[in-house]
Amino acid sequence: MFVVLHVNERLQPKHRFVVEDTIDEALKRNNHGEITGGGTLMEKNGEIKSCDIDIEFSGDDDAFERFTDYVNNLGIAKGSELETEGRKIPVGSFEGMGIYLSVNLPDEVYKNNDVNDLIAQFRDALGDNGMLRSWREHNEFTALYFYGDSFKKMSKLVKRVLETHPLAENCRVVQIA
Repeated sequence: MFVVLHVNERLQPKHRFVVEDTIDEALKRNNHGEITGGGTLMEKNGEIKSCDIDIEFSGDDDAFERFTDYVNNLGIAKGSELETEGRKIPVGSFEGMGIYLSVNLPDEVYKNNDVNDLIAQFRDALGDNGMLRSWREHNEFTALYFYGDSFKKMSKLVKRVLETHPLAENCRVVQIA
């Protein structure tokens, strides 16, 4: 049976491949099929909206139920779904936090600060409560996409970094899943 996993995450293709590889390994290990393709849906402004993973599933109904549970517990965002034979099955438990950094700060800020340091501070602040899954550079902003159990908790944990790091000036924090 043909299945599409609609992943409600803003993943660059190279980051989507990590999810694809994880699922493909599980499918092959259980002789239940394989990943046959995938794609990334883009907004008009060039920002990633979501992505799809195409799956040829060859297991029976019980195996598909186990696969659905596996995907649901994989650590993907709420709003994701498995679609097959006219059915849409909600999966995912993570919430998403987009941090949109300004690209219009004074040159001194970019000269004296490294975005990798800012990301490291976000990671330290989040600990096990969230992870950077992808990012995207645009003409008007740089977007960092974090996913974890709770948007509210993640945004609270990074608040101090947002208030003190020069590269976070004029940034926006948005719930994306």
